[in-house]
Amino acid sequence: MSLEEIVIENIKKIRKEKHITQERLAEYCNTSVSYIGLMETYKNIPKLSTIERIAEALNVPVLELFKSPDSEDNEKKSNDKLIDKKKQKLRKQLQKDILERLSPVLEEVLQII
Repeated sequence: MSLEEIVIENIKKIRKEKHITQERLAEYCNTSVSYIGLMETYKNIPKLSTIERIAEALNVPVLELFKSPDSEDNEKKSNDKLIDKKKQKLRKQLQKDILERLSPVLEEVLQII
């Protein structure tokens, strides 16, 4: 995916996530609706100054528009791994705590049997 495609895809994705119409985005950026429509169909490649205005209109940092979808996936995978490690650590601690609390009771039960 080219850099232009990445930027345009991010603009479309963020615009839709924020429920902003092409008309509203054009209004915020002081450009025409047809420009936004042509850009989103890859017939117009926005200049850096336009990308800056779009980022401001979408209320996101400019760099957010240049992020590759792969970088988001990698970030999510990294966060998921961290959460899994924390879960495993918590699970081990809970097992240890349960065994410590049950140990005296188990000893008594075994003595009775």
